[in-house]
Amino acid sequence: MVEFLLTKYKAKEPILKIDMLAIVEGYEAHFPMIFQRACECTELVFGISVKEGDHLENSYVFCSALGLTCEGILKNDHGMPKGGLLIVVLSTIFREGNCATEERLWEVLSRIEVYPGIEHVIYGEPRKFLTQELVQAKYLEYRQVPNHHPARYEFLWGPRAHEETSKMKFVEFWARLNGTIPSAFPAYYEEALKEEEERAKAMASSSASA
Repeated sequence: MVEFLLTKYKAKEPILKIDMLAIVEGYEAHFPMIFQRACECTELVFGISVKEGDHLENSYVFCSALGLTCEGILKNDHGMPKGGLLIVVLSTIFREGNCATEERLWEVLSRIEVYPGIEHVIYGEPRKFLTQELVQAKYLEYRQVPNHHPARYEFLWGPRAHEETSKMKFVEFWARLNGTIPSAFPAYYEEALKEEEERAKAMASSSASA
């Protein structure tokens, strides 16, 4: 099912339920669960979401997960989406108190077999992708830790990440994957709520001064 979804994604073709049912022939009763798991995989690994399109035609469409829109940089040379790595990185930074050391980040990424300097079949050379491409696209900020010898580096959300997504979207994403509600992550949920309130105040202030 995941392979079918990726084929449709690269071909920019609509996803029809009738075609997916043909793939799971003999297991139609389990289609909802199979489809849900496949959609979770495309989000986690590739950073793309599958949403309902035309209800009458039982069709679905693709969209960027969590609002991250820079499609060009989030594809590899073979057209495979690699936004999943950005989602893992942004999640880690959030969980680490909005700033993750380079050592900690690579420790987390090693759990999904992503290592600096080693070409990955989907993500390419991850160090270049993180420290150059995503920094230039302003999704990440990569800076030297001040007053630390020997030199150490850390990652933060870049301005484009703050603009396109939010902490609340990540908390809701974690909740959905774990079959729970956002408030099940109380510390992160409270922080996300605070950010939402600050954004609302900023928008109200901007509207008032316009």
